[in-house]
Amino acid sequence: MDWLFEPARMQFCEATLDGPIAHPADTWTNIGPIIAGLVILFYARGPLSRLLGSASLWTGLASGYFHASNTILGETLDLSGMFLFILAIAAMQQQRARPNYPGSTVLIWIVLAVSVALTVLSSISTAFASPLFAAIVVVVVIRGIYDQKLTKWAYAMVISFLVAWGFWWLDFLLIVCNPDNHILTLHGLWHLLNGLVFWFAFKHYDLTMRGPVEDPVTASPAR
Repeated sequence: MDWLFEPARMQFCEATLDGPIAHPADTWTNIGPIIAGLVILFYARGPLSRLLGSASLWTGLASGYFHASNTILGETLDLSGMFLFILAIAAMQQQRARPNYPGSTVLIWIVLAVSVALTVLSSISTAFASPLFAAIVVVVVIRGIYDQKLTKWAYAMVISFLVAWGFWWLDFLLIVCNPDNHILTLHGLWHLLNGLVFWFAFKHYDLTMRGPVEDPVTASPAR
């Protein structure tokens, strides 16, 4: 199993340092999803909301380990967090559309099983990782629009994710890159903004799963 601790295949702009933390900037910025996960778990009231909070927390911890260790094991755990998060949102969409089918417990097991399967597939070749993740994101966004239960939190979630993902690509493709910057990189901004994405996702689904959405700006005053 020594191959798990070989250098990660996915490399970003920040230069690798000797010592216990290979990429300082890309490590500490995972405080974003970690904080978001803890806050979501504090406010979560249902199993799938807690799953979303756990996914956020796991993503931050796994990504932090990935960038600190710069190993294939860390890279694999990081991928699992990505898939766990987006599939948790898909599960919340399903429960919102059909509250009693197939049930929270079954949905959680499905999310966990599919996350593992996609992580294994992506680990075989990292070329699968972003396309698979992007495909699921597209499906989730389309279904969200189709359900017509959009709130200001949904728009904030999508906009912040797109901005964050733009930073990810600029860093990954080395379009905007200073390898000697170990304080805050564009990939680090991706991490920090993901904390907002997770929180906005929770706020949106926490609101819409309670009942019909009412826009506080346009809603008629009580009579």
